[in-house]
Order: sequence, then structure tokens, then C-alpha cells
Amino acid sequence: MVNRIPGEVADDDGKIVRIHRAWPRRGGSLIVEGREIGSDRVRAGRIDAGGRASMVPFAHDPALPALSAEGLSGELLVHRLKRRAVVRSDGQYRKFVAGGKASAVADAHRVAVRALAGSGLEVPDVVASDEYSVTLTAVPGMSLFELGRTSGPANGTIAPGNGGGAGQGALEAWERSWRLWAMRWPEFVGGPGSTDASMAARIHSAADEVRTVERWLELGAFNALGVSERRLRGAAAGVAQSLLAGTSPVRLAHRDLHDKQVLVDPDQGSVGIIDCDTLSVAEPALDLANLSVHLDFRVAQNLLSAGAAALGKQHIRETAQALEIPPARFEAYASATAIRLACIYAFRPPYRTVARTWFNALETRLVAASRAGAASR
Repeated sequence: MVNRIPGEVADDDGKIVRIHRAWPRRGGSLIVEGREIGSDRVRAGRIDAGGRASMVPFAHDPALPALSAEGLSGELLVHRLKRRAVVRSDGQYRKFVAGGKASAVADAHRVAVRALAGSGLEVPDVVASDEYSVTLTAVPGMSLFELGRTSGPANGTIAPGNGGGAGQGALEAWERSWRLWAMRWPEFVGGPGSTDASMAARIHSAADEVRTVERWLELGAFNALGVSERRLRGAAAGVAQSLLAGTSPVRLAHRDLHDKQVLVDPDQGSVGIIDCDTLSVAEPALDLANLSVHLDFRVAQNLLSAGAAALGKQHIRETAQALEIPPARFEAYASATAIRLACIYAFRPPYRTVARTWFNALETRLVAASRAGAASR
């Protein structure tokens, strides 16, 4: 298993690509994505099990036959080699998907459009689809991630009357955006989408969430994280125990809800949800915990102030209470998200140290919670 990801890789033409993220593959190899220094173009590549790195030509991928540099119209935003790519052009987004999965992606977005009609939430609509790609409409607004970065310095504070150096307008936009999201999110969860016939095969249970964490262990996340396999498996076992210890009624779920997936226009009062590929039926705690923990991780990344995160998390907690989500289920899914983020970001060179520190803190919390539970019995 490759446990060191280079910060930069030269392609066959000598162009330098700065690597910003990687994904482990079975057999010990990795696929990587980065940006070409100078042009800032997104580039994809691989690192084999022996540690040899190589980049494929720009916008070239045999597993995505509809994607090509010659036919590219727009900006390549994402390229995950042999898996997927995203191109933005003329206010639309075209997703290229490998393995004949484009129809499932299109179906998920169509279900989201039907389920949320009249809810006040906007989701991308399918413009066109074929065997290899899906073209979607754009959703207006700015992501909570972007809004958070404008709300104040990451090492500052945010509170009414204190814009943290970003100005009162940015602070008010941040507050209004969270209020709007909190008003609309119950419409997502409570929509008729969970009873749609096509959702029958899209149930994501607590056991599925446990398997998601286990896959990261099987792919050698402990090597990338720089901790022992025993420690990571011990933390994962504690998370699995809490996930499997209970359940709650399932509803419509995004299943990958985080601050980059929620788009808000606070002036127009619109809220949108993007990337509905993983639309599922699941416990509502899954989405809310995922969103909440991502805010904590942005603080760890020095991309969001602690005060701004606290404001967002307050709205998330109030929404969880309004949806009558049991606190124990929220905490179980929050721990699962936390360990998953440690594994994911261990494979991203700029944040590997952050991921290790994050895991160490999580491990400490899990041990303390286990001891407190044992003492109360």
C-alpha cells in the first residue's frame, strides 16, 4: 500500500501537476487528481502499488469515452480516473460516469425533482442523458462552504455585530443562509420521495454505514493516516457498536450532505441541493450529522471560524430536534462521519497532518465516551 503521496508529479511532457487528493484502490494503488501548475487545469493520474506516479493526458480517460480534450466545451472541474468527471459549460454541468452508471445518476436526480416539487428547495434537473453521461441544470446561489469562507477569518470569531473583518454584510448573509436552510430542510426529509417506487433499492442502513467505514480500513487508510491498524480498527469498532445499537424511522436522504452541496442565495431566499447521485432512504441523522461534522472539519482545516461553525451547528441541532431525531442516533452517525473524514483526508496531501490530528482527537473522545458508558452501567 502506498503510504506517501507526492505533492507534485511531472507528466510525460514535463508539466508539473500539484496533487490535491487521492483515492485508494484495491491492490495497493491510488488514483490521484491535481492541478497543472501554470494553466491550473484539472489533471488525473495514478500511483501504482510500487509508488510510481504517472499522469494521463488532459481530459483523457478510456473508461469515460465521451470525455476528450478535443471535444471539451467548458471547464473540467473534476476528473477521478476511470470513475467520473464533471464539466461546466453554458450554465450546465455534464457528469461523465464509468461502468454504465449514468442512467442511475439521471434516475436519482429525476426522483429528487419529483420529490421536492413545491418544497421550495431547488435541485438540478436532467437536461439530457446517455449511456456515459448526464447533463444537469445549474442551481443558483453560493455554497455554504464559500459563504463560510467570506464570513470572517478562520482564526477569528463571528457573532451579531462582529463581522470578524469580513463586514457586516457577509455575516448577515451567513446567518440568513442558515436560517433559510433550516426552514427548507424538513421539506426535503418529509417529502414524498422516500415512498417513490424507485427508492426501494436505495435504502442505506446503519449496517451499510458500518461497511462504508470498514472499506476504508480494507483499503489501508491506517497507512495513509500514519496510525496503527489496531488503533484505527479499535475506533471503527466503537463507531460500529454505536451505529448498530439502535435505529430510527427512515426518510429521504441525500447521503452526502455537506457544506459544498448546499447552495443558498440569501437575497433571493433560495436554497438548492446538488449532487443527488447518492439519494437514498436512510435515518435523517445521517445527513444532519454529516453536515455538522463537516463544519468542525472546516475549522480544523483553518477554512472556517469556530464561531461561524457554531452558528451553523446550532441551526443543525434545532433542525434535528424539530425532526425528532434521537440524540444517540445523531452522535452515532457523527462519529461515523468523523472517522470517515479522517480516512478520506489522509489521502489528500495538503491535509494529511490535519487528518491525523483529527483522528487522535476523535479516538480520545471515543475512549472517554466508552469509559463513561461503562461507569454508568
